[in-house]
Amino acid sequence: MTASVLAQGSVVGSVTGLVVMGLGAVFVALVVAGANIWLKWQRIRSRPQKIEPHTVESSTFYRRYLVAAAWAGGSMRNWDHSVRPVLSELVELAMAQRVVGSEDPRAAARERLGELWPLVDRDSPRSHDLSTPGAGREALLQILDRLEKP
Repeated sequence: MTASVLAQGSVVGSVTGLVVMGLGAVFVALVVAGANIWLKWQRIRSRPQKIEPHTVESSTFYRRYLVAAAWAGGSMRNWDHSVRPVLSELVELAMAQRVVGSEDPRAAARERLGELWPLVDRDSPRSHDLSTPGAGREALLQILDRLEKP
């Protein structure tokens, strides 16, 4: 009789164990599925906004100007190698629209910018010094302000 009670107890115990293991597996599967859904939602939410085609923001030039402006606060090397080439291009384009006849846009820009001209002049020697601070964002804003004035 004792053997049959022990046998029934182990059968009931193993069935209970299987049920508990099954519930545990279902719980783990739900946690994994929930984590996957949450991670996908976070990835979708953190995507950069889609840029509309044929807008200023979609232009490669616009992105190039943004990157150059970001380097304005760096070293003198950053200014000379990243900011100045883009800025000199912008200055020449802006002045080309303003000059009349056969006037030289570079000469007009030199006159308009005054002491800020060496920061824009593409013929100035480039610095390789990473320790000296560059002209900075304030100088960039002053250059742009002078270009916008009538």
